[in-house]
Amino acid sequence: MHPVQLVVALLVVLVALVALAIRLNISYPIVLVLGGLLLAIPPRLPAIHLEPDIVFLVFLPPLLFSDAVNSSWRDFRENWRPIFQLSVGLVLATTLSVMLIAHLLLGMAWGPAFVLGAVLGPTDTVAVSAILERFPIPRRLNAILRGESLVNDASALVLFEAAIHATQQKTYVWGTVISHFCLAVAGGVIIGGLVGWLAVQLRRHTTDPLLSNTISLLSAFAAYQPAAALHVSGVLAVVTAGLYLGWNDPRTGTPRARLQATGSWEMLTFLLNGLLFILIGLQLRTVGEPLWSENPWFLIGGAIAVSVTVILARIGWVFVSTNPPPLRFRLPPSLKRWRTSPPSSQNYGGQVGATGWPWLLGRHVQSSDGARAKSQAILLSWVGIRGGISLAAALAIPPVLGNGSPFPQRAEVIIFTFAVILVTLIAQGLTLPKLLSRLQFGSQPGTESEEIKARLAMATTAVRYLQSLGEPNEEKGKAIAHLYDIYGQTVEAPHAEASEPADRSQTQFLGNVVSLELAIVKQQRARLIELRDKGEITDDVLRRFQSILDLKESQLDQTRSSWEV
Repeated sequence: MHPVQLVVALLVVLVALVALAIRLNISYPIVLVLGGLLLAIPPRLPAIHLEPDIVFLVFLPPLLFSDAVNSSWRDFRENWRPIFQLSVGLVLATTLSVMLIAHLLLGMAWGPAFVLGAVLGPTDTVAVSAILERFPIPRRLNAILRGESLVNDASALVLFEAAIHATQQKTYVWGTVISHFCLAVAGGVIIGGLVGWLAVQLRRHTTDPLLSNTISLLSAFAAYQPAAALHVSGVLAVVTAGLYLGWNDPRTGTPRARLQATGSWEMLTFLLNGLLFILIGLQLRTVGEPLWSENPWFLIGGAIAVSVTVILARIGWVFVSTNPPPLRFRLPPSLKRWRTSPPSSQNYGGQVGATGWPWLLGRHVQSSDGARAKSQAILLSWVGIRGGISLAAALAIPPVLGNGSPFPQRAEVIIFTFAVILVTLIAQGLTLPKLLSRLQFGSQPGTESEEIKARLAMATTAVRYLQSLGEPNEEKGKAIAHLYDIYGQTVEAPHAEASEPADRSQTQFLGNVVSLELAIVKQQRARLIELRDKGEITDDVLRRFQSILDLKESQLDQTRSSWEV
């Protein structure tokens, strides 16, 4: 089969499987993995050999860059401690746990065991987001999960590159790995910052949306390529460039470019992730057949052992981080006089007492919120789904070492990686909705209050501008009066006070406004189509005004769930 025909066939399968997932109300990564597994069974399907360099050079840069651009630098900065504990500390703990189990229990060599642990370090943001987006979870918890999935990709793949290097050199000195890690991190951040700054400067000098978004897309590859050539972290370079570009985009980007970029990036990341999930299934047959015929029970037992290790490592890390054991020791008499007050509660992020849940979740959690913090910790411990990044890293393991010999136990690493993806997607992905229903986080008033503030600020700014205009002529005065009447109604709406009933009153008012505006837009669209059908307006006129209505309806749909009560 020609490569172009094969790609088209895979895209058709991708669309069919996602449509099935939507109909079954199941997260689409789960269905894609199962579909890829079924596609690997028929013996006459063409064998697909995906070059390892293609995975890192084509798939990873846009996937990581898209996550970084859509992340919030403010949320990342405010929640750096829990994000760091999960994205770096947990990745290291998972890598070590899997490495020990793979070596001591499964008999794998230290090098491949290290590679397997690094491959299984990061969680999958696509699978988790596809499940969590249907449920209300605290804004800060969502920021922590998003930040973790972004940074743990970088930290795990830095470890992955170090593990590949250590396996090829047959040198397993932790000092060498740590020094390589630090050098890769520093180099990746510097290169990513330079590429991000350059992309922002180029975008300042163009107003064409196609050119502007092309610069953004190329920035992902421009950050990765030089970093990889210099043997530093291309992943961190892409993440840094994406964060920098995303932070400056509201100032440098044009409205048309942002609207175009939203749909383009969503489709690109969807197709890349979908293809990765399917490709692992198709390659599983050629990789796993020889091993399966030799020792199937080893593969089954190893897959179960590694999957359980990955799940328990996250649960244990979250539990220890959120409920640290008390340190009990006696101070020397010479130091007792310096202890004039109890230890600061800031050491554990807000409190020291019976419950230590806020330690991982941050200092903003008060003692009265212990039950809610415990619920958040339970959710954190159960969202360790593996997916696209682990899959890509496993496929990117070079087939041969520098001396030409085969990479040791590469097939076992790929098979165990696929098994962990399958187990976590099914076991955790299918149970997450029920867990979220039991935890009952409810609505988040903080986000609602911020949206009310933003809407009122925009309306107040419009009114002040209209009031600042000088003596208008008669025609312009009518336009000013019309706009003043529209924006003035929002400003004069029931203002949100500190009490909860006032917030609910304003939310209900704005929800009614949005609902009525949506109904008006739909009536206007139907009227335009009727005029086109009667021949009173052309198709060009219909499309022009329909695009205006589509944009307005899209904006209203984004806020409808928040305002309606």
